[in-house]
Amino acid sequence: MEFIIALIILIIGLVVYGMFSRKKIYQEIDRLESRKMELENMPVAEEISKVKELNMTGQTEELFERWREQWDEIVATELPKVDELLFETEECADKYRFKKAKQLSIHINELLDKTKAEIENILTELQNLIGSEQNNRHDIEELNQLHRHVKKKLLAHRYSYGKAEKTLEAAIDHAKKQFAVFEEETVNGNYLQARETVLQLKTDLTTIDTCLEQIPKVLVECQTTLPAQFSELIDGFMGMTRDGYVLDHLQVEETIEFLRHETDTIIQQIEELYVEEAMAKLDDVNERLEQLYDALEHEVYSYHKMNQESQTVSHFLKILQDKNRELRDETLFVQQSYHFKEKDLELYYKMDRELKRLTNLYYNISDKVAEHNLAYSVIQEELEDVSKQLKQLQQSQESYSDMLQALRKDELTAKEQIEDLKSQLIEAKRLIQKSNLPGVPEYYKVQLEKTMHLLKDATLKLQEKPLNIQAVQALLSEAVEAVKETFEETEAILEEAQLVEKMIQYGNRYRSQYGSVAQALRDAEELFRKYEYKEALNEVASAIEQVDPGAVEKIQQFMITNR
Repeated sequence: MEFIIALIILIIGLVVYGMFSRKKIYQEIDRLESRKMELENMPVAEEISKVKELNMTGQTEELFERWREQWDEIVATELPKVDELLFETEECADKYRFKKAKQLSIHINELLDKTKAEIENILTELQNLIGSEQNNRHDIEELNQLHRHVKKKLLAHRYSYGKAEKTLEAAIDHAKKQFAVFEEETVNGNYLQARETVLQLKTDLTTIDTCLEQIPKVLVECQTTLPAQFSELIDGFMGMTRDGYVLDHLQVEETIEFLRHETDTIIQQIEELYVEEAMAKLDDVNERLEQLYDALEHEVYSYHKMNQESQTVSHFLKILQDKNRELRDETLFVQQSYHFKEKDLELYYKMDRELKRLTNLYYNISDKVAEHNLAYSVIQEELEDVSKQLKQLQQSQESYSDMLQALRKDELTAKEQIEDLKSQLIEAKRLIQKSNLPGVPEYYKVQLEKTMHLLKDATLKLQEKPLNIQAVQALLSEAVEAVKETFEETEAILEEAQLVEKMIQYGNRYRSQYGSVAQALRDAEELFRKYEYKEALNEVASAIEQVDPGAVEKIQQFMITNR
């Protein structure tokens, strides 16, 4: 049962596949049929018949016969063959020979492509022939006018063209003969060859017209303008040489001779109507000529610039030499007064050697100027280089001078700092004396003695020769910290002593009531007389807080408010 169902499904599938495939092939047959009909209906015969309006001889007749035979072959053989193949394709589809039908449709499509290409080629060639005839009729009239124009122009200005006149005349005569060739080819039906003649004639006459326009200008420049400029350059060159300029490196005479030869070549090219080549060479000649003018002008500019630069360098050298002597004296002083590093001293010697080298270089350049054996432009560049090196040396001198001043500045700063620290100690002593304290604690005396000793050591170190500023600064760093601690301790002692006095005064109100307070006050007074202010403060504060909590804080706040 299952086998029967599967068989039925298979049969149904094959039927559906066959129907679908046949439908698809029929659609392809319809498409190919439409393509064939489209090719059959193309107006090839009508287009070919238009050729009969032309001269049916020569090339035109040959082309007409070939196109007609090709079209007849297409209509009588190729398209009927397509019909037969379409019919065969349809039979294959009816018989379910789908593979064969597909192969036939592909073959038919290729035949139709080939046929279409043949038809398009015929129509293109037709259009070229007919278009050539139409364009020829239009262009030949314009060319006749151009021919008359160039001939008239040559006759009117024949003396402006020099020996090129004969070449131009021959070219115009040759163009006239080409008109006859065109007429002959047109009469013989050779329209495509006639078109080539027209295009060549157009090129020739346009070239002749350009020559007529450009040749007089080029000849005037080559025969008049350039020779005058050559003479002017040579005269200028000779004059500058007499004035002492060294110009051998410019090869002026050799270049002018070469340019004269090039000018002769340009004239020859003009006479042979190689106008484009002649104009390109003329541009080169003018460019080389401009370069010579620029080179000579540069030498004149360099001469004036050299004189200015020489004065500048000479003045600059004097300034640096004076500065170098100043640095030498200052270096000797610093050597005697400071620990001077060997590498810093080498900087001075290096600058001194560089200054001497640049001075000698400047004198050598001055000798070259006097000997007149080197171009001013070269000398001016050398002077600019010397000036640049002098500016670099000046920067080195300034940096070296700043370094020396920095050493002296550190010394002055250290002196000021010591004086300031001494002033702070004096102020601390004044505060102690002003407070009328019975004395100061022993630890404070030790701190004060240590601080004064550090200041004395820093002062003595500052007076040593040579001065070791790093050692001075190290001692000063310790002294600064010691003075700071001493001053802070001074303020703390004064504050503690004042607070003890206030608290004893406050505690007196409880002396008669509380025996502990009375004893604490007596102990605090004893400690105060022994200069032990911190211990006295702790004693009295503890006793008062026991009988009057918060009283100590109130006394402290009162004292802060009334400072």
